Amino acid sequence: MPQVTIYMDDDAIARAKASAAAAKLSLSAWVAKLVKEQTPEVDAHGYPIGFFEEVAAHAEMWRDFPLAEGLRANDAPNLPRESW
Repeated sequence: MPQVTIYMDDDAIARAKASAAAAKLSLSAWVAKLVKEQTPEVDAHGYPIGFFEEVAAHAEMWRDFPLAEGLRANDAPNLPRESW
């Protein structure tokens, strides 16, 4: 199992140890539990689990969002590049 070194001030480490003891966990298990509770589970690509389902469930919110073609409709055309 991988190991991690973290640095905390004396107050933080004392509070962490007290909380771990109160939960009847080792400090390592308590920190691991805290990380899992406080961070989203991610898929193989790093997206939070359910992210795309959440976006799809609110697809109607994006209905009026302009497409790239609409955003660029009034842009001036690019000038031709100089040939060297």
